[in-house]
Amino acid sequence: MDTSSSLLSGSFMQPQRRSYSKSFKAQVIQECAQPGASIANVALTHSLNANLVHKWIRVQTQKTMALQPAFIPLPMQPIGARSEAASLTICLEIPHPRGTIKVNWPADSAAACATFLRDLLR
Repeated sequence: MDTSSSLLSGSFMQPQRRSYSKSFKAQVIQECAQPGASIANVALTHSLNANLVHKWIRVQTQKTMALQPAFIPLPMQPIGARSEAASLTICLEIPHPRGTIKVNWPADSAAACATFLRDLLR
């Protein structure tokens, strides 16, 4: 039997790729993350190719980046913590040819302030 006919007939087995469990990959990645650890040394201790370990690290990094939320909520300052003078008054500055008109209006009567502005701007 010659080699060309044996290749066509399938008598030579294709080498199968080795597969590794998720826990083993996580262990190797964790070892590489240790301070002073060399990816090449970690790969050699586990009889792995360093390029394969680099790929595992790259894939893991991409997964963790994809899981991070795009929006990160920030804690807001409570209303009571704001300056009371600023939160209790409405401050208006209206430019006028004779000078700027400054009005400080109580915030709890905002409707009256709106009426005042409407009448003033007519």
